[in-house]
Amino acid sequence: MINMEFSDFFDIMWTYLADPESKESNKEGRPEFLKNLIDMLIREPQTEEEDQKAENGDLNPLNNKEADTINKYCSGSRKIPKKDAKDILKRISDGNRFFERIVFAAPGAKKGIRDELRKRSFNVTSASLGKVCFDIMKAFLEKFKEGKSSVTESDIADDKKNVTYLKLVHDVQFKCPLCGRELITDGDTEAIAGYDVVHIFPANLSMEGKAEFSKIKKAPENSDALENKIPLCLNCANLYLENPTLKNYQTLVNEKRRIDIEHKLAKGLNQLTLEDNLIKAIKGLKEIKPDKITNSISYDAHKIEEKINNDYPLQGAVQFYVMGYYNKIRDQFSSMEGNSFSFDDLATTIKLAYIKFKREGLSQSEVFNHLAHWILDKEHLENDFIEAARILVAFFVQNCEVFEVENAQ
Repeated sequence: MINMEFSDFFDIMWTYLADPESKESNKEGRPEFLKNLIDMLIREPQTEEEDQKAENGDLNPLNNKEADTINKYCSGSRKIPKKDAKDILKRISDGNRFFERIVFAAPGAKKGIRDELRKRSFNVTSASLGKVCFDIMKAFLEKFKEGKSSVTESDIADDKKNVTYLKLVHDVQFKCPLCGRELITDGDTEAIAGYDVVHIFPANLSMEGKAEFSKIKKAPENSDALENKIPLCLNCANLYLENPTLKNYQTLVNEKRRIDIEHKLAKGLNQLTLEDNLIKAIKGLKEIKPDKITNSISYDAHKIEEKINNDYPLQGAVQFYVMGYYNKIRDQFSSMEGNSFSFDDLATTIKLAYIKFKREGLSQSEVFNHLAHWILDKEHLENDFIEAARILVAFFVQNCEVFEVENAQ
């Protein structure tokens, strides 16, 4: 862990947040800037005593300090006194005013603060920047209260936040939804996070921009809700924060929809259990030579064309699978029938899984592929068996558990 002194943190805030006019007079501007930072930490007065102090300008204990003294706090040659630190902590706010100061800073300023904190090993993204800076200020006050002066990432570590970010990265399969770049890479001694968690509905849009973006999907009531957060690689995150486009917004909305559907389906499908012996049938398909496509199907079922409409590649693939394998799969299931295998139970489970996928508004191709991958997951089979799983789904299309005739046009 890298120790960060208060003077280092103050210089970061001063460099990127202070008004240019204040910077012209370094000696006078720095004390005022520090006092403003403390003002944003302190909550509104809640007692008559606090009201009186606020009226007299004494709620912020730094207001009574000489400029030279405050400059020493800024440079690190003196620590903020224990008494003053305790006084500020007693009146600490929820951080909203401090967050806003960061959120409404220029994109370049936010990037600069974030990058400087990362150099000092703080786990921070553009979305978490305001909260992390607020937590760092609080941590420094806690240290001053104890007579200490340095802060590390461990002083503000938030396990819940880390778990949340890891979940978000897992949801997008560890790849940037916009460019496909890996979000976590291997370093010499540890994994390196190369992503930012951004708000999907941008926070810095004009009124006209908000209206345009809302046509695709309205902003959530709570902009910090998980539904409005997604991790992007650092390059894409910077571009999206500085210049969000409708095309990229649509891509992120679609990706979040996919994630939401998968979560809902996983929750429901986990309750379904496939037949234990099904794995034998799937593995066996890799070694079975298909029938010639001229062979007829001895099963009284509706034609595939009546069940799959418009998606001709899927229609052709299912026809090929059925003509080549339907009879053989049916015979294999018949031979397996007994105490340890029930075809009727299997068919019912496949039907229920299909219904759950269909309810999410997926296309027929999406339903077909999701069913194949679900079967692999349930049977703990590697992706080498994906074609066998697709053949099996095609069997149940012909057998009427998957897709209905009313889909035809």
